[in-house]
Amino acid sequence: MASKMDLAAQFAIRVFTGIRVAMRDGAELNVRITRPVASGRYPAVLEYTPYRGLGAVLPDHRDETTPVIPFLAERGYVIVQYDVRGTGSSSGFCMDMYSEQERRDGYDMVEWCAAQDWCTGSVGMIGLSYGAVVQWQVAKLNPPHLKAIAVRSGGIDLASEFTSPGGCLRPWLFESYAPVMSAYNFSPPDAILAGDRWAGMWQERLNNSAPWGLSFIRNVNDPAYWRSRSLAPDYDDVQCAVLLIEGWADWYATAELNAYRHLSCPRKVIIGPWGHYYPETADAFPGPRIDARYEYLRWFDHYLKGLDNGVMNEPPVAVFVRSWKTPTLICPEEAGAWRSEAKWPPDRALDTVAYFGNSGSLADTPQDGFETYEYRPAVGLTSGRLGMGSTKPWGMATDQRLDDAYSVLYEMDPLPEEMELLGQPSIVLFVSSTAEVAYFAARLCDVAPDGTSRLITEGGLLSSRNRRAEALVPNKVTEIQFALKHCAYRIERGHRLRVAVASASFQNAWPTGQAANNTIYRGRRHPSRILLPIAHKGPEILNAPNFLAPPDAQVDPQTMSNPTYALHHDLVSDRITCEMAAGDVANGGYNSSTYRVSNRTPEDTTIQAKCLYRPTHPSLSIEVEANCRTVSDARTYSHQVQITVKNDGKIFFENEWTECVPRGLS
Repeated sequence: MASKMDLAAQFAIRVFTGIRVAMRDGAELNVRITRPVASGRYPAVLEYTPYRGLGAVLPDHRDETTPVIPFLAERGYVIVQYDVRGTGSSSGFCMDMYSEQERRDGYDMVEWCAAQDWCTGSVGMIGLSYGAVVQWQVAKLNPPHLKAIAVRSGGIDLASEFTSPGGCLRPWLFESYAPVMSAYNFSPPDAILAGDRWAGMWQERLNNSAPWGLSFIRNVNDPAYWRSRSLAPDYDDVQCAVLLIEGWADWYATAELNAYRHLSCPRKVIIGPWGHYYPETADAFPGPRIDARYEYLRWFDHYLKGLDNGVMNEPPVAVFVRSWKTPTLICPEEAGAWRSEAKWPPDRALDTVAYFGNSGSLADTPQDGFETYEYRPAVGLTSGRLGMGSTKPWGMATDQRLDDAYSVLYEMDPLPEEMELLGQPSIVLFVSSTAEVAYFAARLCDVAPDGTSRLITEGGLLSSRNRRAEALVPNKVTEIQFALKHCAYRIERGHRLRVAVASASFQNAWPTGQAANNTIYRGRRHPSRILLPIAHKGPEILNAPNFLAPPDAQVDPQTMSNPTYALHHDLVSDRITCEMAAGDVANGGYNSSTYRVSNRTPEDTTIQAKCLYRPTHPSLSIEVEANCRTVSDARTYSHQVQITVKNDGKIFFENEWTECVPRGLS
């Protein structure tokens, strides 16, 4: 690839804030533009989120949320960022995330950019997380001037990846995301940006907005709600060029690799080791980090400026292949190496069957027998937080043996030679349960000679989300199939490969509501098994990708403020409590939560969460507090929200909402 000298900054830049752009219905979006000082026509790159990131401009044009913004502007792009309607300093109100109106606004903003006299007519999009998902939504609408997008950590099926992986609610939604977004969305716009419209804009928001957590609960059993907001299965609707960048420690590596496989447009994918970060930032754990700004630049240079820079002559897939490292809650640097591939999964990765066998073995042929285990809702102590949630970077999976003790284990003998897994393992289980519903979770682990167990990948499925959405017949054998997350991992000679099966992963999946004893059957009639994508040495090994080093040294974890992340076991009640707290009331908000799970009464699960946020104002002291209580019992899920807004210490606004739905077979 080109060097930093070849792609050096060419322009002095300037930031314009407080721009108002009217939408079809009269709502005005708050827009920030970062662009070269020099007059002329440039391609535009669009980004939008609801995360209140477009306030004061930081010194030296350091953008506080997206480090590539000034970088691209210095190299001949106009970057257009805006707040989602009803959030930040945009007018209007917000009832739920990714609304149809919001998606139309995205389409209209692409075309607004293209129509400006400073634009060449070529428009791209960029963004992480929420800012990545919205790119899929806009790309599906195919605005005529959208030529390329750069998707950093974006799900493609929001029900199965964001709200309910495997069919069970994601606890993090209610521990963190719901209270934080409630506090944000009931906060006022920036007084300087809104001017004399400030009070009226805020009052409209207070009168009409609704906490997002209500829609999370309301639509828990309505896949169509999330499908309308997702890319899948409408891959062919996307016609612009797509650059995918994600990390194994993040939520959406599997989503982005599946998008790469199904899209028919020009595309490339990079999967590194990182969590939910831009990989060029100083706190992007775990490393090794790369300067992904140059990857975005080369992508946009080719598709927005028409430069023949060779970006599509390189292998389309770059993955970091992880290898053994003693698992710890925080991992500054992963072990492994970068690999280029011509496709994903590579042709040399062949699905190899390993049957669950006698004496906890993984066998070449089916072996008759069964194993029965008690459903323990608190299994998942060692799983960490997918995406590292609110605890980042303290959220990596730890030694799996604590959960292995409450799981059914099947494993290989020590490997006579190293094994490499490249692709997506899958599980076939023949099971029965004494309950009408059960969750089946599988972990694939690398076990060192000393017994330390490291998580490679995992997955799970609620029985009612199997091929037939129906209740289990107690003690009747049922076939359950599900895929684990994609992986790229090398297992050393002398290590063992272990499959651990349980019926909970409580930190990442809401416990099912019925106590149970579950049985795994195996043998010729019931061949429970795992399919492993074992990569064999091919005739041609491509050169490893040559990424540039990031601009700043990695942050020393010892200098970072520590979150609260504690797991407590009450031995008398046999109840597990997870406590988390992190943040700053004036800088993104302070979020705290308590999540309680009972091993004796699994239907009784509770999350109590709060976010306290103090938006800035030149003369007023404003405090917004969101309190959320999310509860399940044997029959229902309920979510209660209380918003309290104080102005100079006095209550200015207060409201409560409650949503309650049948939990059904979950």
